[in-house]
Amino acid sequence: MDPFIKICGICSEGDLGQISALRPNALGFIQWPKSKRYIAPETVGQWETPEGIRRVGVFVAPSEAELAHAAQHARLDVLQIHRISSGWKLDRELFKGLEVWCALKPDELYFSEAGFPFDRYLLDSYDPKTIGGTGETCDWEKAQTLVRSLEIPILLAGGLTPQNVATAIRQVKPWGVDVSSGVEIEPGVKDIAKVEAFIDAAREA
Repeated sequence: MDPFIKICGICSEGDLGQISALRPNALGFIQWPKSKRYIAPETVGQWETPEGIRRVGVFVAPSEAELAHAAQHARLDVLQIHRISSGWKLDRELFKGLEVWCALKPDELYFSEAGFPFDRYLLDSYDPKTIGGTGETCDWEKAQTLVRSLEIPILLAGGLTPQNVATAIRQVKPWGVDVSSGVEIEPGVKDIAKVEAFIDAAREA
């Protein structure tokens, strides 16, 4: 079965249209104002995506109010949460029909005591100054162990490129893969040829 493929850090309607034509499974929109790839939820909400491509909002330690605002205005299908605090909770009744993903580095997931039933985990590298798009790989060996031991589907992120994604998939065997900087010309500007090469390599792995 082909891996789930998410292209993250979409910042323009032009990139969105060209990438959507390549049929990834999901597109990610950064909803953290401190990021170079931030895009306002109201802007995202004006953009159309083909049926079958999930719209993922990426957040850092958000409040329920922030999530509700973005989910409504950006018309999101998935909430991807980074840097949650211990015991983080979310009222599922307020977000019916949305998946909630938790992004962690492998060591954090090893020792996670999350009391919230996340739908997916995303394993990423860590940079205290930003989220995602660092170009740094996470620990694939630890990621592989987690994929084998956990029932919840796991996406692998961090430093993936068209050149290494097939190797990562064969080694780690994640449910899906997520890329941002590995297919960029500069932060927020995608190289469509690299996006196509990434998707092809992932599906051929």
